[in-house]
Amino acid sequence: MRSMRSLGIATMLAGAAVTAPAMASPSDVNAQAFYANAQAVQARGMAAMFDKRLKPMVKQIEDAGARARAANEAATSRGEPLYCVPPAAKKKGLSSKQVIAMLGRMPEGERRVNTLQKAWLTVLTREYPC
Repeated sequence: MRSMRSLGIATMLAGAAVTAPAMASPSDVNAQAFYANAQAVQARGMAAMFDKRLKPMVKQIEDAGARARAANEAATSRGEPLYCVPPAAKKKGLSSKQVIAMLGRMPEGERRVNTLQKAWLTVLTREYPC
């Protein structure tokens, strides 16, 4: 009886592993949802530091940035960069207000149908054309 139960559990786990979707990356969140949350957190001012949404959002935009950088480096190695950030802007970096503003310049309709990853790459391509 015990072996039948073990076999049943093993079968269920194997089936779950086959049917479970791949783990999503942090930047796979919807761009409009991210933007709306970012605006809400930003509106809290200094209290935003204690907002439970802040840490996951930081991870989401960092992941989107890393993926955009990787895509741009791959395209640059082929001689076709996707975007070209000036050296002074690279050194300075972006504040959270600038990131939110850049996403805000993307039409809401585009944000609604894109992941944060795709939206951020699009924003960088528009902001820093080569």
